[in-house]
Amino acid sequence: MTILQKKGFFMSKINIIRCLLGLLILLNLVLIFGFSSESRETSGQTSLKVTQSVAQSVVKDFDELPAKEQKTVIDTLHPDVRTLAHMAEFGSLGALSMLLLLTFSVSPWRCYLTSLPWVLTVASIDELYQLLADAGRAGELKDVLYDTFGALVCCSILLVLVLIWKWYVAKKRRAPMKITRYQIACEKIEKPMQIALACDLHDNPYQKVVDALKQEAPDLILIPGDLTDDEHINDGAQDPLAFLRACTEIAPTYYSPGNHEVKCYHRGNHFKHPTPIPIPKAYRDAVTETGAVFLNNELTSQNGITFCALGSGLNGKINEPNAEAMARFRQLPESDLKILLCHHPEYIPKLADLGMDLTVCGHAHGGQWRIFGRGVYAPGQGLFPKYTSGVHNQNFVISRGLGDHTSIPRFFNDNELVIITLG
Repeated sequence: MTILQKKGFFMSKINIIRCLLGLLILLNLVLIFGFSSESRETSGQTSLKVTQSVAQSVVKDFDELPAKEQKTVIDTLHPDVRTLAHMAEFGSLGALSMLLLLTFSVSPWRCYLTSLPWVLTVASIDELYQLLADAGRAGELKDVLYDTFGALVCCSILLVLVLIWKWYVAKKRRAPMKITRYQIACEKIEKPMQIALACDLHDNPYQKVVDALKQEAPDLILIPGDLTDDEHINDGAQDPLAFLRACTEIAPTYYSPGNHEVKCYHRGNHFKHPTPIPIPKAYRDAVTETGAVFLNNELTSQNGITFCALGSGLNGKINEPNAEAMARFRQLPESDLKILLCHHPEYIPKLADLGMDLTVCGHAHGGQWRIFGRGVYAPGQGLFPKYTSGVHNQNFVISRGLGDHTSIPRFFNDNELVIITLG
């Protein structure tokens, strides 16, 4: 159990969201019954002020009209403004209630069908309260219908948005995956070697990747970063470890962290917390237990190959590869067969003097949208970036990635498993 898990309820993001929604619902109820407790005269004055503000906004030169015409406009708008105010009060109550229910494992339709009777009940109680309270107010059935209709409209809009989102997520999970093949010349090996480049999974479903790897039967599997993210590292999520375990059953697997493993992003949190988090020892140990080799600004020699890895150097607005690691890599004998895992393709111009026989990268997701074979945007490179996909400088290979962490869909840019023939 992690420290966050031990701290319990209030450390859970979903429970914090539930508390906030519950508080907003409570405030909404206070607002509803607060207005209902006003006397007929006070309520009328409040709604007339609101109507006058609306008239000033929608009627041209309202303030310049004669007082009699202003009164006519206000009298005309007043019933509609009161009706819309009722619908807004109870529409927000319905939407907030439905949002709260959606935070639990309940179908959107059940949340929808539960929220409407709840609002109908509150609306009925509200009118009964006005009828019984000693404030000269009348409880009216038509107000109950207006209130419920407001909730029906807001909850229906929310339901449509949720269903569209669920459809998009389901489609994203079924996103096609292409297999791209590259031939990289290397005179240091006699027999060609098949290498699979599987990066940027981002905790997405991986069974189709494993099935493809089994069919391809590569000699090596390289994962240069963003297999998972920092939250899943800390909560002990099993999916990335299960994927690694499946990979090691197919071929020797080498894994290096990307910017998501160390909680450094190009926008968002890094302005508040620019320092990368260290990879927890427990996570490294768990990776090792899968049989994969974890490298972060490190190197290891196995089976006649020296594997090097550059971790993410993203730190706030700074984005530089580790200088000490690069210095060590430069000292390797030229005759060694050297393979580098480097998450960031924008480092490529700085890596040319390392003498690597093969460098594999990811991170750019192919530019997310591809137009005329060119990526539109990549973090760290901006618009129309140079390094998003393919082979560069003869032996730098960039994958478009196997998944996404953003809601922005890909266009003309399928998820990609890269198979490299080295030799």
